[in-house]
Amino acid sequence: MLKKLSNVFNITNYYIVLATPLILYSLLSQIYLAISINGKIWQLLCAFIVSSLMFITFLAGWFNMIKIAVSTPIKERPNTLLNDFAKGVGEYFLPVTGAVFNVSIISVILLILAVSLGNKFIGSLNISPDTVSTAFQTPETLKAFLSTLTPDQIQKIKSWYLILTLTTTSTFFLIMFYLPAMFIETKNSFKSLIISWKRLFSKKFINNIGILILITITYLFISILITLSTENLLFNFITTLINFYFIIIIFVGIFYYYNETFCQEHLGQNIDESV
Repeated sequence: MLKKLSNVFNITNYYIVLATPLILYSLLSQIYLAISINGKIWQLLCAFIVSSLMFITFLAGWFNMIKIAVSTPIKERPNTLLNDFAKGVGEYFLPVTGAVFNVSIISVILLILAVSLGNKFIGSLNISPDTVSTAFQTPETLKAFLSTLTPDQIQKIKSWYLILTLTTTSTFFLIMFYLPAMFIETKNSFKSLIISWKRLFSKKFINNIGILILITITYLFISILITLSTENLLFNFITTLINFYFIIIIFVGIFYYYNETFCQEHLGQNIDESV
């Protein structure tokens, strides 16, 4: 396992060019949403459609780059990996569209189930959405909001946070191998979902749970760093870069683990640790 982790870091550092599409997409999508949403229904609909197309385009190109990075011989010029972005968009745009639709359905089903369980066993918070929205505008408004809550409401918020966190974690676990199965094994969005679940609940299930726990712990640590850095511009910049690096590490790691564990016989490639 330590050797695999080392290989993941080696691949990520060698192909650090993977950060380029991720950063550009993050910036462009935020800029587009900031200038395109003015509250009108047709503008919101247009922004949703364009944002969805941008998201699918990014996923198709970026994950193709990751697939190439973990499953083919090392490129002598790592920057040439960018050429595989456009190839991925052309090859995987429609399959990724189907995958996004399937993931949306799974997420909605799990969210409805979580909300139903929460309403039954936790109960309503009796707080208006506008109040919650205003509370999270600044650290000061959040402190003022929390000071107005009763002990019962605070306990309910903790319970709701726990159930929604478990729902998000469960959703991520169920789709963790979805895109690796699609990009490495089959482009069929439904078949790749079934294959990913077979891999997920195979004899490697305990290892898969271990990966989820490792990702979750690391994510919580970085979330704490981001929260602490909100009032310090330099610290915030550094934690943002760490967050981008973490995202790349996570998906390179998942693709590498999937390829090495389930597809070694026909696509496996063990990167030299000197890279």
